[in-house]
Amino acid sequence: MADLDPELRRQLEASRISGEPVPVVVRLHQQAGAAPDPADVEKRTRRAVDRAAAATGQDPLDVHVMGRVGAAYVLGQEEFLRELVAQPEVAEAVANTTPQA
Repeated sequence: MADLDPELRRQLEASRISGEPVPVVVRLHQQAGAAPDPADVEKRTRRAVDRAAAATGQDPLDVHVMGRVGAAYVLGQEEFLRELVAQPEVAEAVANTTPQA
């Protein structure tokens, strides 16, 4: 399972109660010392998203692949996101937003 930052864990728990979608940035596993291949990042992101959607019966509300940095922005429901971050392609997941100070 991917590393989740504490703020993302908090947001996922709040979403479980509220039903509000959560914006997440996921970083995919990359080969050490190699620059991400945008086409490969796109393919692996889509594969992980499709698998999570099939497992939960939910589609993400938004997905933006950032191929040059090996990451993707995903907006989705809590159950879908928990399944997504459990996919083998995902190395790390962080909250895309933080609470206002």
